[in-house]
Amino acid sequence: MRYAKGTGNLARKSPAQTKFVRLSSTEWRAMTRGELISTSHGLSGGEGASATASAAVAPSRLWRWIFFGFLPLFLAFSTAMAITAYGDSHGATSLAASGELTSRQSLTTLMNLSPVPERAAPNFTLVDQYNKKVSLSQFRGKAVLLAFMDSQCTDVCPVEAQQFLDAQKNLGAAVRNVAFVGVNVNPNANSVAAVKQFTSVHGLNTLKNWYFLTGPLAQLIPVWRAYGIQVILPKGSQQTVHSSLMYFLNPLGRERFLADDIVLQRKNGSGYLPSNLVQRWGAGIAQYLRQAANG
Repeated sequence: MRYAKGTGNLARKSPAQTKFVRLSSTEWRAMTRGELISTSHGLSGGEGASATASAAVAPSRLWRWIFFGFLPLFLAFSTAMAITAYGDSHGATSLAASGELTSRQSLTTLMNLSPVPERAAPNFTLVDQYNKKVSLSQFRGKAVLLAFMDSQCTDVCPVEAQQFLDAQKNLGAAVRNVAFVGVNVNPNANSVAAVKQFTSVHGLNTLKNWYFLTGPLAQLIPVWRAYGIQVILPKGSQQTVHSSLMYFLNPLGRERFLADDIVLQRKNGSGYLPSNLVQRWGAGIAQYLRQAANG
């Protein structure tokens, strides 16, 4: 997962071996300090000079003072206030501050996507949102997008859900040869009801090829470890901090591509991406699923 910092730049968390750690609130605050967007719009200046004009001031000089002195200051102040109001209403830093978030990026850059050394994707068996047993190996013959999501997530996972919906539209007839598989990373919300609710709330129940898998912690941890997913559960938190890697698997069940999702966070902690970038992610997921389907 890549988080936006206060400057608008994005810092990518590189994949690491799975860790399941409980942190105190103090440790958690120390760890996350500076990770979320902190928008502050302040106007600063010198000592605040004031000007007065006497009746004896010549009209031409007064006009020049107004035109070259007061008017630019007024326009600058008005512009700054407009920017401040816009930023506060959106609760996030301007995207223009981020050189990474542009529609001109290549898909591989936007998705932080790379090919991976082909290996057989480790198999596992869990249950889906309908409490049916599902094994990864049962999708042989199809291209698979494998993602790791928190059933209580309010930042990157809802954004990913929209990306999957967009990808489904982009796939067209090829969708019959594709499966979207999510693995739950929340040990405190690992019930079937939890993944079913997430599926319904975010519209993924409209996808017949969507499987949100979960199970007991003893079954989930080996899956996270096999795919290098880091999971941190802050003490007292309802949701985890976790790696947001996406694996693209070919019909032989072998890993082909790896992507790392991107998210901006509002002041309230919820995640979002501009709609044009969500759509580009959807198109990119569809494109690389097609490539994976070809071996």
